[in-house]
Amino acid sequence: MHLKIVQAGDPVLRQAAKPLSPGDIATDEIERLIRDMQDTMRDAPGVGLAAPQVGVSLQLAVIEDQEQFFKNVPVQELEKKGRRAVPLHVLINPRIVENGRERCP
Repeated sequence: MHLKIVQAGDPVLRQAAKPLSPGDIATDEIERLIRDMQDTMRDAPGVGLAAPQVGVSLQLAVIEDQEQFFKNVPVQELEKKGRRAVPLHVLINPRIVENGRERCP
């Protein structure tokens, strides 16, 4: 199922997303959301999508950069950006750590 990507200014993008508990992660609802987010990201096409971008206030994101997206990108640009294929990753309750210190997302 393809989800609607919300637009800039949507309130869900301004609120703190809720963390997922270990019990939440194993539910059919979250597994379905992850699959739907994958489909939506791939159809966009994009290389990442966070749950708030589809109107769901959870600390959840999917990322993937497929080689097929590189077809029309000059090799020099790929090298300059250090871009390479990234297999699908599901990020749950991600944290940003900079110089050993955690920052709030």
